[in-house]
Amino acid sequence: MEEESGVVDQRVDSCGWSNPVPRRTFVLSVLGVIASACSGPTMSASAKRERALVDEAAVLSQRISVDLIAHAGPLAGTAAHPKYSRDVSGVLLDMRDGKVDAAVFSTITDRLLRLAPTSGRSRQYRDPVPGELVRYAESQLGELLKDGNLAIALSPSELIAYKKKEVPCAVLGFEGADPLEGNLSHVRRFYDRGLRVLQLLHFRINELGDVQTEPARHGRLTPFGRDVVRQMNRLGMIVDIAHAHSETARGVLVESRHPIIDSHTRPAARGTSPRFRSDDELRAIARKGGLVGMVPSTRGKTFDDFLGDLDYVKSIIGIDHVGIGTDLNGMGVETAVPTHKEFALIPAGLLARGYTESDVAKIVGGNFMRIFREVTENRG
Repeated sequence: MEEESGVVDQRVDSCGWSNPVPRRTFVLSVLGVIASACSGPTMSASAKRERALVDEAAVLSQRISVDLIAHAGPLAGTAAHPKYSRDVSGVLLDMRDGKVDAAVFSTITDRLLRLAPTSGRSRQYRDPVPGELVRYAESQLGELLKDGNLAIALSPSELIAYKKKEVPCAVLGFEGADPLEGNLSHVRRFYDRGLRVLQLLHFRINELGDVQTEPARHGRLTPFGRDVVRQMNRLGMIVDIAHAHSETARGVLVESRHPIIDSHTRPAARGTSPRFRSDDELRAIARKGGLVGMVPSTRGKTFDDFLGDLDYVKSIIGIDHVGIGTDLNGMGVETAVPTHKEFALIPAGLLARGYTESDVAKIVGGNFMRIFREVTENRG
């Protein structure tokens, strides 16, 4: 964040800002939601708002914060924000500045996608050849793991240890179980490579089930999908149902012994996208003890609307089941959180809306840690 003197972070400037004005404009525009907490005679309004952001969000320094899904380095998608850092070192620096302790760094595995001209949505344009997707996923992981600066947390205890050292870390994930290619042994294969979160579907209907953005083909969680969920439970991997069709998601909830997550979605009651979850779906995830990550999409919405999504979902399923999934470097320009520096806007805004520090701590990371511990400690 800019200091009161107006000195801009030169590393941020090198990521695409030609001068400090755009950054100040952005920060002040989203901080309108906490303006009432920042008035006073001794400082200018803008400086006081920016100071409030830093001070109010300091709760993150004492509690664990986790982004449920992000993309960096070789994992950054084609929708990465054109002005912000997508390389691993830059993302890690932003995480440190924004007090983000960990992020689920996810590989977009169903690489056979193009934007459909009519809907504007990603769709599969050809079938993969045998072995193509598993090789692609292996190469992406290999490229990521070459970065000697990246700390990988394989367990809750390792994540906490990195937190104590003030080292931002990654939990490895796949956005889509497509690299399994119908082979159950690949679950163990990627677990041994460090994978701890597996999102079953993305934009491609695969061997496990259907997606939200295509007409259903399976109409359920498939037998292979059930086997995958059971194996993930045995190994201690977190099941992510983001992008999964409602019937597929229902099957996962029945099959899993452990809580599951939907890493990035929004409430259907506040929007019209097929990617959003109905109140009944949200409640079903919560009844299982799970977690719903709100994504800060700004498609026709504002940052305040995003905080409103958090308010709404909390009112439906309770504070213990709400989290944040930025989809960083996967949302392009349609996001209120283009870097992890801006992650601090979220707790600041929530505190100004009357949330307690305990509530904020749960949303920004505590709820994820609860599930990570439960899944890990009850494997087998």
